[in-house]
Amino acid sequence: MISRNCRIALLSACLTLLLCGGALAASLTIHAPEEAKQGSAVKVRVVIDEQLPQLTFTWLGKHIAAPTVADGGHRIAEALLPVPVNTDKDLIVQATAGTLTGKATVKVLKSNGPNRRFGQETFVNPPKESMKRINAERKKSGEALNRVTPERYWRGEFQRPIPGVVTSAFGGRRMFNGELRSYHRGVDLRGAEGTPIKAMADGKVVIAQNMYFAGNTVYLDHGQGVISSYAHMSRLDVKPGEMVKAGQQIGLVGATGRVTGPHLHLGLNILGVAVDPLSLVPKQ
Repeated sequence: MISRNCRIALLSACLTLLLCGGALAASLTIHAPEEAKQGSAVKVRVVIDEQLPQLTFTWLGKHIAAPTVADGGHRIAEALLPVPVNTDKDLIVQATAGTLTGKATVKVLKSNGPNRRFGQETFVNPPKESMKRINAERKKSGEALNRVTPERYWRGEFQRPIPGVVTSAFGGRRMFNGELRSYHRGVDLRGAEGTPIKAMADGKVVIAQNMYFAGNTVYLDHGQGVISSYAHMSRLDVKPGEMVKAGQQIGLVGATGRVTGPHLHLGLNILGVAVDPLSLVPKQ
């Protein structure tokens, strides 16, 4: 017969074992693509089985706080992460939640962009009297593209803003009057003047104005460092500070700024890194 004290000691030991077993059973699982092209966006999903309201992603030496949401008996968090167009090595994503941590490696695939030539001398070498405006717009644009809002506004799939085909792909070298001036940091989509432009995802308008090079332009902050931009519009239908929904009309296709004809220049920056915006859009 087991004495009362022995029974109490045995029960205490069993509770301790259960508690330790529960702690040991806690897990964090990262779901990330095995490979991704240079200049693409990577969607990462983390599942944890502890009731923690937030976790932290680490990518390219940067830390992104992400809230978790309940999903059955687990909690999940998602983030969009950039693969730089010029990176030549595999990348590692790390997720940390409390004492839990996990890593996943994303193999980077090489992607070559085409050359494209332009010959508009006025915009290649703008007059001195325009430089004050240009520099102010560059500063404002840079600040917007490097925003990292803690909230996540985007949900699910991103949408194509217009149905037009790609006329200039992401990452191509841009030659103006025979000089290499930049890499194409977005995609150009064919569209007739006046075609409605839709927001790629839920977000907040941070810029809606005319710019010297980009013409009538809208920047949307989708949260957690994800910024989409829409340039050369003929009309702006939103204002700074306004919240918009995915698929909401934000303006019309035009030919304002440095262009050779009507089209939409679509950009996407994540954590300040330009990526191909169509890498997040379902293929047509």
